[in-house]
Amino acid sequence: MKNHFTIIIPAYNCEEWVEWNLTSVLRQDYDPLLFNIVYVDDHSSDNTFGLVNDIYEKFENNFSIVSNKENKKALYNLHTHIHQAKEGSIIVTLDGDDALAGTDVLQKLDKLYQDPDCWMSVGSYMQNDNYSVVCPKVSEGYWEQNIRKAPWSFSHLRTFRKELFCKIAKEDLLDEDGEFYKCTFDRAMMYPMVEMSGKDRVRLVEDVLYIYNRLNPISVDRVHRYDQLRIEQQISNKKPYQKIEGL
Repeated sequence: MKNHFTIIIPAYNCEEWVEWNLTSVLRQDYDPLLFNIVYVDDHSSDNTFGLVNDIYEKFENNFSIVSNKENKKALYNLHTHIHQAKEGSIIVTLDGDDALAGTDVLQKLDKLYQDPDCWMSVGSYMQNDNYSVVCPKVSEGYWEQNIRKAPWSFSHLRTFRKELFCKIAKEDLLDEDGEFYKCTFDRAMMYPMVEMSGKDRVRLVEDVLYIYNRLNPISVDRVHRYDQLRIEQQISNKKPYQKIEGL
């Protein structure tokens, strides 16, 4: 039986990339009844919502749009909509200014998740400014240490079973002010899931499944670098999760 996927796209001021982003999802060679798209417009000040709505009207069967009345940031949006996703669904996170690479991404992921011991995957991506490819770099010795102190290796494309994400304690996703982290959401949610999964249940994907947009002038590492580094340090100092035996 093929897997069901929920593709969650948090977006802010992404009008320049809406068509590229959504076309990469809608052209997937996969049964449209077996994947949902949740596009979250995070109170954009440009025409992101209008452009997404135009596309939605053509593909509304497996497509939903959320328009936030205030800017909530990616982690809040992901936490909310992952918890609302269909039980048993595989979650795929896609930033609103990025794209899936190729029409067979969901097919490849489905093959991975046919194995019940696959709880999550991290992958390889191409940067659109220089076409360089970044791959996971995880040696055997990597798993023998506190991975939060090791080089970061759990990047795009990020996918995981809904039930795994739901085991993350909400307080571990909150900043010192009690609000969801405003940036660095990837480390906040990936570290706990990788730690709970252990090396036997994490799949490292060498195929390029994701195009990472390095041309966006409002990328977090450009406009919120101080907060990004501060939060990275805070997350790396948290107590690691223990490996679990089942979902």
